[in-house]
Amino acid sequence: MKAKNGRFYTDSPPLSQNIWLGSWQLLFWLFFHPSAWRSAVREIDPLLPPDFCLAGVPDRLRRRWDFWRLILLSYLAWPLLAVVIVILSLRALGTPVEGMVLGGMIGLSAGVVASLMTSVIGSLAVGTAVGMAVSLVTGIAGGLLLSASALFTPAPADISFDLLASAVIGLASGLAGGLAYGVAAGISGRAGGAEPAASIIRQISGAITGIVIGMVAGWLTGLAAGQWAAGLAIGAPFALALGLRTQNWRRGLIGGLIAGLLGSLSAGLTDSSGGGLWGLIGFSAMLLSLFALPYVLAERITGPWAGGLAGALGAGGGLFFFVAASDSYWPLLSFSLIGVLLGFTLVWWRPVIAYPLLMAWNMLLLRWDERRLGDGRSSLLHRHSVFWDEFQRLPLINLDTHLLLVLSRDPAAGQAAMEYVSGSRQRWAAQAAQIELDARQLARCDDVQAISQADKLLAAGELTGPTSALLRSFSRISQDVAAAQRQESAYNQRLALSAVEDRLNGLVRELTRSDEPYADRFRPIADAWRRVVGAQTLTLAAEAELRQEIDSPYIIGVPLTQQQEIFVGRSDISARIEQLLLDRRQPPLLLYGQRRVGKTSLLQNLGRLLPNAIVPLFVDLQGPASRARDDAGFLYNVARAAVRSARQQRRLALPEIDRAALQADPFTCFDEWLDEVEMALDGRSALLMLDEFEVLDSALTQNRFDSEAVLGMLRHLIQHRPRFKALLSGSHTLDEFQRWASYLINVQVIRIGYLKEAEARQLIESPVAHFTLRYEPAASQRALDLTRGHPFLVQLLCAEVVALKNEQPPSARRLAAVADVETAVTLALDHGSFFFADIEQNQVDTVGREILRFIASYDEGQGAPRQALVDFVPSLLALEQALAALQQRELIEPVGDGYRFQVELVRRWFAERP
Repeated sequence: MKAKNGRFYTDSPPLSQNIWLGSWQLLFWLFFHPSAWRSAVREIDPLLPPDFCLAGVPDRLRRRWDFWRLILLSYLAWPLLAVVIVILSLRALGTPVEGMVLGGMIGLSAGVVASLMTSVIGSLAVGTAVGMAVSLVTGIAGGLLLSASALFTPAPADISFDLLASAVIGLASGLAGGLAYGVAAGISGRAGGAEPAASIIRQISGAITGIVIGMVAGWLTGLAAGQWAAGLAIGAPFALALGLRTQNWRRGLIGGLIAGLLGSLSAGLTDSSGGGLWGLIGFSAMLLSLFALPYVLAERITGPWAGGLAGALGAGGGLFFFVAASDSYWPLLSFSLIGVLLGFTLVWWRPVIAYPLLMAWNMLLLRWDERRLGDGRSSLLHRHSVFWDEFQRLPLINLDTHLLLVLSRDPAAGQAAMEYVSGSRQRWAAQAAQIELDARQLARCDDVQAISQADKLLAAGELTGPTSALLRSFSRISQDVAAAQRQESAYNQRLALSAVEDRLNGLVRELTRSDEPYADRFRPIADAWRRVVGAQTLTLAAEAELRQEIDSPYIIGVPLTQQQEIFVGRSDISARIEQLLLDRRQPPLLLYGQRRVGKTSLLQNLGRLLPNAIVPLFVDLQGPASRARDDAGFLYNVARAAVRSARQQRRLALPEIDRAALQADPFTCFDEWLDEVEMALDGRSALLMLDEFEVLDSALTQNRFDSEAVLGMLRHLIQHRPRFKALLSGSHTLDEFQRWASYLINVQVIRIGYLKEAEARQLIESPVAHFTLRYEPAASQRALDLTRGHPFLVQLLCAEVVALKNEQPPSARRLAAVADVETAVTLALDHGSFFFADIEQNQVDTVGREILRFIASYDEGQGAPRQALVDFVPSLLALEQALAALQQRELIEPVGDGYRFQVELVRRWFAERP
């Protein structure tokens, strides 16, 4: 976030250096933006809690001016505001000037006493709220009462002093307690929706403890008779609360004595004058004494927000017992209830009442910005209520429009505002603005290159709901277009783009039928993308025809899917798999073969090789499943891959798994999901195919998953779920992983190796229908000799032949000779270096690597005599172990009395290595 924008769009705005403006800022923050209050306190000292009390402040802060400045600012604005409201209210009620003056004095005095006592023992923030509530109620009531009576004397007979006093006591106590709760909840973060740190049991116990203590204290206070007894009833709870809050009992005793003396003095002056100002001050002291002890106890058990709750209810309960014997307790209860409801629900009713004003203000800002930003001036968005009213739950209409306006004219300010709104109650507006931004960016993609880059611009992962799924669809389409662009041949580009066009057709149809809110917005975009991709497909076809270019169908380095016509052969292996799946013993299967030999391609094509009664569930363990952090993540990704595979291979909709339930009890939830899958199979069998199982073994070794639970689940599935069959795929046998072998008994190994000669010849000469390149018989045979039918190497070599022929004149382009194949070998070794380097660096050890280089020094087809190898490797044991490992890897084979490479291209790689 830019510095200039950080001043506006933040929960840490700077506190004004002007003493009056700063005081109004703090008061405003307490009731509208408590996050800013917390930030102001943290700036003074990061260790100072936002609900600090004056009595518990560390000595190091008592010597700092910035701390005392905060205290001063906290006591400037609200007394002035309270007095002004009291005087204006009394004037509106027709009170004489003397009554207004006296009401202001009473409200100010009672409020300051209440605020100071609460600030000393509770917190400075809560003291502000309590002081305002007491000041307003006592000031207005006192002004009305005293204006109708002789100065500081009892009211005449036609005015019920007890009734008015009860109403004042009840309303003041309820409103003070309610506001205390609201402010405490706000500064603790609870009102903003944050979860409390304490458990629900501690929350309830803390509140109940505070309420009971308040009632007991009120009952004892009610028993007090006389001036000194009243002082004791006020001072004792205050002393106890202050001692508990500060853990300093001497400080608590001194504070209790002061509160008690104040209570005694107030009681004595009340007796002599009949009430008036001193009576209300004494009441304020008693009220805050009843509030303090429940607040402190609950705050220590749970937190400041629970302290405010317990203090409010405890004070109310205490006042009930205090006046229970009086005829005026019903008015007190009634007005207490009114005050409590007003205070406790402030964060609900205040935003509703203020909503029309806020909407008018925000609309005015939007209209101003439409003109200002057009003239190049800075935005007024930072004055929008979303940035200073933390409690507004109602949606602020047109906020998304305002965000979009600023984003289009001032991106830095707009992005800073978006970041703030995303974390607020108005997150919907940031999401709506982001969705519209994404839609505009997608709509600007008017060519294939722009579509391929669109994935980097989308924010699908930051959204929730149907729109997130829709944007993920566009993201995947963008990724598919980028993958098509990376294809080396125009033919494969056209093939991939045709698949993308089909997906876009489906998306357009889906959006046409959908009644989701954003369907109409994104349907034209999907249709435009479809036209762009279709036009690019036609352009590639026209260019290929114009140049008489040979389309290369060969795909290097990635598995072949069902949509790719080039997959050939493997019918014997699929038949063997089908036979074993019908075995009533239900043995687990292991598809074993060297890397790049076509295991994954076979698994992804089993759907068209096996009967429809078998539903392939392909899980790539190199993907998210084995990269998950825990068992729940692993099982979730396995289930998700299985659902996707069933949909792709059999158009079968399997039930989704509940990710939240997985977190609570992963394996039970997964087992229940398997029950649901069995029902969805409707009599068919499921083949769970775990590709690259070695990757999962590595994750188990790292203890990211519970190996006993994972492998036990797999064994249980094989043994007790007849509808499920299991097939592992990898370049290792289970004998190399004892952990797996002990769980999976009687594994049937299915070896996959080179293509049969007829299959390899088909891949060379007729990989797809209407393939325009023809081979001389000798050239085709030469390709077979060089690759031995290894599917990856056949595709690698033939792709280079096609690329080579496309560089030749059209007259010689369509027929491949032996010389073309030989020329392509060097290019194949270069472009396929990752395959050969993997053999050299990862599949053999040092001794094996030296043996391969030694054998490669012999000519094609010749073997290195065994005696020569014995002379080359000093240790006979090391030689035997290395030769066995190289044969296991299908790199060499015995010939006569020696050994040679199985594949000539592999020999040439090692022969050319230094």
